[in-house]
Amino acid sequence: MESYLRHRVCLASLLVLFAVVQQGSGEVFSALTHFSTLIQAEERLVSELQSYIATEQERIAKLHTLAHQVKEAVESSNALGHEEHISHPTNAFLMVRRFTHDWKNLLTALRVKSSPEKAKPSGLAKVLEELSDKFPSRADVVGTAAALLRLQDTYKLNVSKLANGLAGSVGQRLSLADIFHLGVQAYNDELYKHAKKWFEQCLRRIYLGEVDEDIPESLPVDYLSYIEYKLGNLPRAIRWSKKYLETYPSDNRTIDNQAFYLGQLRKELHMEKNGTKDGAKEESEKERKKRIADDVWLSERGNYKELCRRPIAPPDHVAEKQICYYSNRNRTPGLILNPAKVEVAWVEPTVLLYRDMISDAEIERIKELATPKLKRATVHSPTTGKLEFADYRVSKSGWLSDEDDPKRFVSRINRRIEDYTGLTMSTAELLQVVNYGIGGQYEPHYDHARKEENAFESHKQGNRIATVLFYLSNVTAGGCTVFTKSNARIKPSKGDATFWYNLLPNGEGDERTRHAGCPVLSGSKWVCNKWIHEWGQEFLQPCKMAEAADWDIHIPPEHM
Repeated sequence: MESYLRHRVCLASLLVLFAVVQQGSGEVFSALTHFSTLIQAEERLVSELQSYIATEQERIAKLHTLAHQVKEAVESSNALGHEEHISHPTNAFLMVRRFTHDWKNLLTALRVKSSPEKAKPSGLAKVLEELSDKFPSRADVVGTAAALLRLQDTYKLNVSKLANGLAGSVGQRLSLADIFHLGVQAYNDELYKHAKKWFEQCLRRIYLGEVDEDIPESLPVDYLSYIEYKLGNLPRAIRWSKKYLETYPSDNRTIDNQAFYLGQLRKELHMEKNGTKDGAKEESEKERKKRIADDVWLSERGNYKELCRRPIAPPDHVAEKQICYYSNRNRTPGLILNPAKVEVAWVEPTVLLYRDMISDAEIERIKELATPKLKRATVHSPTTGKLEFADYRVSKSGWLSDEDDPKRFVSRINRRIEDYTGLTMSTAELLQVVNYGIGGQYEPHYDHARKEENAFESHKQGNRIATVLFYLSNVTAGGCTVFTKSNARIKPSKGDATFWYNLLPNGEGDERTRHAGCPVLSGSKWVCNKWIHEWGQEFLQPCKMAEAADWDIHIPPEHM
């Protein structure tokens, strides 16, 4: 857009010059002396013409670059398949950036260029106008950028590799402008450690010769100065400030910041020399509780990310019970000829993995029915009990009832859940189908409502006693289901399902079932789940008041 405006300025200058020349009498041939005026005019015209050509060449070069990038993306998408191509985080981010920046700016420029008098807009302008209502929004840019930062944080991704398109599989390379945008996003989100890495990557690209006229070296330097101050690195903050002042020696903001950093550094050195602390005071009870809560949260976050990155070896008493067996659940009719393939994925809490519980045909039918219903996923507010959006759950979901499927695939799956679990679906919630977006996740949470919550007041069927989670796709990288209090980790495997009880047999919530869906690093993650409620299970799984009692899971006695 900027280059196009420069092109308009150059063109306007040329027109002004022509107008000036035309103001003469129009007769020069009769006296040679008048030709000198034309020579002077052409001197000015050729200068303006060269500027105009340079601006046009720059604009065309940018259009060629855009065309090359888009052609490369389209060829990759056709070779890999649309879903696999766009499931790579950098490919998705770049596509959203192109639509909200490059294509949008080009459309604006074409609108400026087109006059109302013109009968027909150009073919490109017409197509852009037709598709403009489908363009991603600013929120999509923020969302995809946040997803990349989330992946960087969770999986400790090397920024240099990520910028070159490597994250689980090969993607497109990020430009200097893309890298700078991610640095700004991290800065705005106060993720200063991540922002620092992106701005440092900006400088590496600049030092290697990559040029973007909108991103001079001074820009990331300015950000890095304040970032180092926020990270507590005062000497580095001072060095970056000095470097910025080499370019803008009169910048009052940076001069004031540098003076402040120097003052803070002298103060710290003085206190260190005298062994004193700045404003040390006794911690209040409220502050102590907040610090403890923050420590617990940080500890869980750390364990969650560690489990997402790699499995943690189970202790011996768990490993010895991780067995496989066939089960017909005391000769349940639906399992006599086709028994369940069961793996004990974990104990304490018991997490079962049902292999091949759902077929490819059923999966495709479920996805077909759910796709038109997909909306941004919500969570139950622990205070109001109402459904609301949350940053810790990034996905889209849709709900399916038996009546949604005339082919009866949904009712068949519900009946199979009853056969496998021995629980009734009459009071269960509808089948929820979920598709995770770029970096999609569901941070640590419980499926059941705790005592202080009223999350299921409207459901009126008791608490969520158990969960069945189906995996409708394989995931190239990331996307595991992890239990943060017990260290269980389940890798998605198409056609399989996990099952666990959320409540203890005495009706209390099982704190060990706190779990999460790790961010999807690469690939597409589809799941569907069934939340089973207490009411109706009284004679199928009777309560046991003893606190240490466990549920009847039907593990063969020889493996108990």
